[in-house]
Amino acid sequence: MKITKALLPLGLTVAVAVSVVLSAMIWTNPAQYEHSRQQSSNTPATDLNTRPQKDVYLPTQVIYSDGTGKQELLNNRKVNLTTEIRESLEKWDFGRMSRVRVASKADYMAYLTRKNSLLLSYASPINGRLFNTVFNGKLTRTTTQFSRIMVPLGNSDHIYLLDDRKQNVYQVKVKSSQVTAIKKILRENLFRIDVKMQWLGDSASAYVANSVTVPSYSYLVNQQSTDYFTTRLLNKGESTNVSAKKNKESTIYSDGASRQLTVYNKSGTALFEDYSALQASLSFNQALKAGYDAVKTIGIPMENLRYYGYNASKSTVTYRSFVEGFPIFNQSNYGAARIQMLSQGVRRYNFAIYSLQVPVPTDKKPVTLSGTQSVIDQLVAAGYHKSKISSLQIGYQWLASASSDKVVNLTPTWYVHYDGSWKTATQMLKQ
Repeated sequence: MKITKALLPLGLTVAVAVSVVLSAMIWTNPAQYEHSRQQSSNTPATDLNTRPQKDVYLPTQVIYSDGTGKQELLNNRKVNLTTEIRESLEKWDFGRMSRVRVASKADYMAYLTRKNSLLLSYASPINGRLFNTVFNGKLTRTTTQFSRIMVPLGNSDHIYLLDDRKQNVYQVKVKSSQVTAIKKILRENLFRIDVKMQWLGDSASAYVANSVTVPSYSYLVNQQSTDYFTTRLLNKGESTNVSAKKNKESTIYSDGASRQLTVYNKSGTALFEDYSALQASLSFNQALKAGYDAVKTIGIPMENLRYYGYNASKSTVTYRSFVEGFPIFNQSNYGAARIQMLSQGVRRYNFAIYSLQVPVPTDKKPVTLSGTQSVIDQLVAAGYHKSKISSLQIGYQWLASASSDKVVNLTPTWYVHYDGSWKTATQMLKQ
């Protein structure tokens, strides 16, 4: 009994001392502590979030032209429509690819509005190599760039690859096609918006013919912990000593050598910078592959992630999350992620630390949006120059819920690419 009474104070003293030491370690180097705590639990979850390259580089828009020439923008709210179409096209046998002479913009537009056809569009160009990856093709002209795939649904033994920038058209021989399977997909209960392909500046755009009502959504959101990102981007499974420095707006984590992660908690974004990249410049195909690999490395969810832009002068690839066939524009200033590969060999990843989880019941009503021409007319009347409008897109605006910080509201609105940046038409008209 006396021995027990004598050891009790000693044991308490040791326990307090250990607690103080551990607390000091956490305060002086929180990233290292968080890494040890989360290393085993985060990695498997990330594997579940990843998607193959062919999913991230799917087309972002599907337009159907019927036998009379009427065009509809299509979406399926139950399943991914572009995935269904891709799975059908994967079974086709694509052969020789050759360029078709196009005399004018009107001739080029004829391909975009061809009767009884399906038009699959990208927000930014891809090339033949990526087409082969996505659609299981065997195109030999792998560096040829295009942003649309036109699939005739009648008796045709070709598909057509289209490039708006130079009005280039390429025909691809089809040795074995299964148009019936695609026609079956088009008979499903699809969400349809009447559109008409027209020129908007130097690019073609799907003009929404009339006002359209688009549903609003609310989603639970997930915020990945900071240690999750430091583990993937700074530690990378190594015994790297990560330091952390807090200031008013952000926390900066560094490996002490060439990599740094800045987390902006207020905006829900992060910036990763890597100065150890060996390759200073990348080709177009290398940039698209490097962008995909970077998104995988970051570990953001890829379930609804799509390729949305490429800036050749800055070798920058942009990705956005999609909901019900429409992109989310302000998940962060750059969408879901922007991967920048500078000529000096520096890599910069801007990305959102918040991601959508599951939809929740909402009292938000559907929103009725004006047609494309009406929006353009309003902007011009307000003093904006039509020549500076390069694109209009119905998209979802990410808005924090007033009732819960765990929920975001997704409100449909018109986004306008004006003078090089995306803005909502509402914001522009209020200025």
